[in-house]
Amino acid sequence: MSQPTPRLPHLTDDIFLTDGGTETWLMYKRGFELPEFSAFHLLTDQQSAAALREYYTAFANIAVTLGTPFIFDSLTYRAGRDWGELLGYSSEGLAEMNHKCFELYRDCAAEMGLAAQDTVISGCIGPKGDAYQTNQDLNAESAEAYHAEQIETFKSAGADIVTALTLNTTDEAIGIARASAKAGIPSVIAFTIEKDRKLRSGETLKQAIKTVDRATSNAPAYYMINCSHPVDFGPVLTNEPWANRVRGLRANASSLDHGTLCQLGHLEEGDPDELARQYVDIRAAHPTMNVFGGCCGTDYVHVEKIGRALLAAA
Repeated sequence: MSQPTPRLPHLTDDIFLTDGGTETWLMYKRGFELPEFSAFHLLTDQQSAAALREYYTAFANIAVTLGTPFIFDSLTYRAGRDWGELLGYSSEGLAEMNHKCFELYRDCAAEMGLAAQDTVISGCIGPKGDAYQTNQDLNAESAEAYHAEQIETFKSAGADIVTALTLNTTDEAIGIARASAKAGIPSVIAFTIEKDRKLRSGETLKQAIKTVDRATSNAPAYYMINCSHPVDFGPVLTNEPWANRVRGLRANASSLDHGTLCQLGHLEEGDPDELARQYVDIRAAHPTMNVFGGCCGTDYVHVEKIGRALLAAA
């Protein structure tokens, strides 16, 4: 008997939760080294694999407790070809690791009793290059060709959706959206907003969304903002129609800029209660938003508080 098809965020008004800053949790809360800021390879070690299971089961338990669907994300963020080669993986070995990540998600969902219709498996994609460089040598066509490989791996592993995080150029977003559409998997594009309230490429969020939608015939299922803080991205979310395309938030715990955060040498966890209140305020102004998680410095503590606050305000 086949499993029920999971609900997807863009097809319902229900609140969905997703994970937090996986990499920062692994580094600062569990002490693991992450070469190339990559986490997927930790599944090859028994101790780190156990930590990852702990991390994802905690999120699955929150979703079960609060009665929300959960989107498993993040671990394949740097499991694309270029990053895999830097870590010594062949294309076959890298595909195997992408599959293992999905197996971990399904195991954690089953262990916590998260219903199949509430379990969304997302194939998470990161930028081809460094997320905090504009990678101007990458155009839409080369981005599509590059990311199609990982997206096809996601398809064979049974992904329900593709989520591209920390994008800072529209060309790469267009390429990913086109590759996902050709593979027949809905895509989610998450842009990162800088302190000047623009993408690193210099585009406003409004310009970026309109550019991608125009070039792809509105291919992305929806957009998100991640690796930014509400004090930076909140003001750019106007009440214009384009803002309704933004359905999800994965904020940093701290409002410090990316360069400062990377140089601190310790975790900035911020105030989880304050972050939850900020999420509630943003959703009150933009009620079509229904996907909520965290990014750098956040973990299941933040996401639980966010989920409880949003449900209480609903």
